Amino acid sequence: MTERDLVKVADLSRTFDVSRPWLNRVIERREKEFLKAVQNVSFSISKGETFALVGESGSGKSTVAKMVVGLLAASGGNIVIDGVDLGDKKHRARFGALRKRIQMIFQDPFASLNPRWRVGRIIAEPIWAFEKGLSQDGVDGRVGELLSLVGLDPRDAGKFPHEFSGGQRQRICIARALASKPDFIVCDEPTSALDVSVQAQILNLMRDLQDEFGLTYLFISHNLAVVRHMAKRIGVMYLGSLVEVASPRDLFATPKHPYTRMLLDAVPDLEMTGRERMPVLGEIPNPIHPPSGCAFHPRCPFANDRCRAEKPGIHEAAGILTACHAVEEGRI
Repeated sequence: MTERDLVKVADLSRTFDVSRPWLNRVIERREKEFLKAVQNVSFSISKGETFALVGESGSGKSTVAKMVVGLLAASGGNIVIDGVDLGDKKHRARFGALRKRIQMIFQDPFASLNPRWRVGRIIAEPIWAFEKGLSQDGVDGRVGELLSLVGLDPRDAGKFPHEFSGGQRQRICIARALASKPDFIVCDEPTSALDVSVQAQILNLMRDLQDEFGLTYLFISHNLAVVRHMAKRIGVMYLGSLVEVASPRDLFATPKHPYTRMLLDAVPDLEMTGRERMPVLGEIPNPIHPPSGCAFHPRCPFANDRCRAEKPGIHEAAGILTACHAVEEGRI
């Protein structure tokens, strides 16, 4: 972990017990079943950087996001934020002080806002929780400043969430996330529930706020165009594992992993370049019974016997991390 790294994730894993009840297993003579949602994921995020995770639904992106902010406990591995290991009991006192510096923006803005509370109370809640001794006037003033900061009117504090559009609700969620003056924000598909025109407004707002406050983002998305606009580095996840990590320039110009190539080939070619494209093959496998060896081999046109038998490790070449036997052997 370098001095500039704010977040360090090492060998992060999460397994869910999805077994049927004990009596059912006895009667039906079934074994316990476990879903490996995340397996040995490692990455770091420097201060002021945006690191993005992309992949199909079910690849484990949101599970990683929830573990990083502490909403889910990790089954294995380490999460270190600004030198504090979130899984170390000795650091629990320090984690309390760190908690205000970590916030999350959720995918559905309406579902993440209390419909019974007015917007002013929603945004003020982190201020009351983390800053003791402020007067009501002081909190109201901060709420008005935050609403103005995200492009809303301070008078909107007296309204309820249902009185706003989807884009305005996401602005409220961003204002609430900024209320505790965080350093690190996890964004779990913050624009996927919004119209395309509104998406651009929210993304530009998030970039402006990052420049103004020096924020660090972990950005979760399945939209490659969005992460290309937002991220400095992109990690591609498949069935709970990272298969490629690269800069947007390298990822879009020279993708290495066959899964990354498949994702990029699924993006409409608006420039009509006529280049050969790989059709999207199959579906993501059942994570309870994953394939042997490389999890992508049933859908991969470059798979061989080694791919079907041996799980690939992460290899680095020219600053690009790839987990693929075909890339390692020079077959791609």
